[in-house]
Amino acid sequence: MHNKLKKTKQLAVTAMLLVVAFILSWIEMIVSLPMIVPGIKIGLANIAILFALYYCGLPDALLVLAGRLLLSAVLFGNVSSLIFSAAGGILSFIVMCVCKRLFGKHIIYVSITGGVFHNIGQLIAASIVLSTPFLYYAPYLIIGGIAAGAFDGFIVSRVLHSGPFKKTN
Repeated sequence: MHNKLKKTKQLAVTAMLLVVAFILSWIEMIVSLPMIVPGIKIGLANIAILFALYYCGLPDALLVLAGRLLLSAVLFGNVSSLIFSAAGGILSFIVMCVCKRLFGKHIIYVSITGGVFHNIGQLIAASIVLSTPFLYYAPYLIIGGIAAGAFDGFIVSRVLHSGPFKKTN
């Protein structure tokens, strides 16, 4: 019975993180902050995905990412928005998983690399879909990815080190 309760709790946490990722994505879509370079975003949904990666583990974090991508595309976007979001999100996720193994508890470093590679993934997708190289745009998006990743990583780090989420192992 204990194992079943643990699985139910894990499923509930994963579902809540999916909802949080979706809501943060929606908020970012409707409240776009003025940026010097168009297309740069804070990546608020990554807060929930990064938290899931550290708190729940890789499989649950992947479910949160996939669910957020699909829900956002179905409710807010179209096929091209799904392509760009998926390219950035999947590349970012892969790199964050690798960096988590390399950097361990350095959540901010992991998040920064995720932010940078999210933008690189979107640039690659845009270059393929639109048949136009966008390399001139890369430095701006890399700087934006560093800033957004640092912000998101800081938030997740603070939450994970707060009382309710501290791991006791």
